[in-house]
Amino acid sequence: MTTQIELSTTNEIPNRKIASHNGIVVGVGTEAFGPVTSTKAKIAYGKAIAELKSSAQGLGSNAVIGISVTSNGSGFPFFRAQTVIISGTAVKVI
Repeated sequence: MTTQIELSTTNEIPNRKIASHNGIVVGVGTEAFGPVTSTKAKIAYGKAIAELKSSAQGLGSNAVIGISVTSNGSGFPFFRAQTVIISGTAVKVI
């Protein structure tokens, strides 16, 4: 059974108390080959979120706060990669 990881761009989870700060977590998602599209960005975002949540869970956390998202495309036209980087602080909330 997978623990649900709550996510917030602010430094709190509404109506929850932070019991411990467990460390910084990062998720990186890349979708390559072909032109940069919104679909490619969504796939890269999904991969980054999954990695972020997995890293938080590995630290014994059930939430990530202070999330920031960075996105960029790289390469040549019609042969580009879309990368999304998401970082935040893994916490245990009660």
